[in-house]
Amino acid sequence: MYSKPEFAPLSQDEVFGLLEAAAFATVVTAGPHGLAVSHLPFVLDRGRGANGTLVSHLARANPHSTLIAEGRETIAVFHGPHGYISPSWYPRNPVRDSAPTWNFAVVHCHGHPAPLDDHATARHLLQLVDALEKDRDDRWRMRELGPGGMVRRMPHIIGFYLPIERLEAKFKMGQDERHYDTRGAISVLEDDDPALAAMMKAHNAHRQD
Repeated sequence: MYSKPEFAPLSQDEVFGLLEAAAFATVVTAGPHGLAVSHLPFVLDRGRGANGTLVSHLARANPHSTLIAEGRETIAVFHGPHGYISPSWYPRNPVRDSAPTWNFAVVHCHGHPAPLDDHATARHLLQLVDALEKDRDDRWRMRELGPGGMVRRMPHIIGFYLPIERLEAKFKMGQDERHYDTRGAISVLEDDDPALAAMMKAHNAHRQD
């Protein structure tokens, strides 16, 4: 992934936070007939491996599952806050002579997946539901599937884990634009897109005009 040094994340914790907040990734695996692409939810195990380990599942009917089971090279792409940056938000100094751009945070997780057995897959599903239902009013629980609900579904899915062998993270947040232009964009986005504004502010906090 093309990047610049100024687009580096502030810390590994920031990268892990993006993975957990996004919880959903585009998964690309190289196969003998080209690339397979799926879109899957993930749980991150921060403590497993130097870069953490991702855990997910997909339908056995999905041809992608065969490549996953074979351990083929795979990339999971996670997106954080992103959005169009308009020069109309920049101050006239004396003109607004910067081009439009797109600010974004993205993380690529490279690795070779391995399938989970049924017990580990069931545990993953419980962890995934717990993470996604956390803090919801009248949250849903897996036991509401009823007797045999999990057993009936398990043959139709395959769980897998993806040790993150290599992390690529790019947080393009206006660090390469004039500081007063970036501050102008932040001031608008604080109302329109608070998550993007907060990330831009954090990644430009060290800058001086």
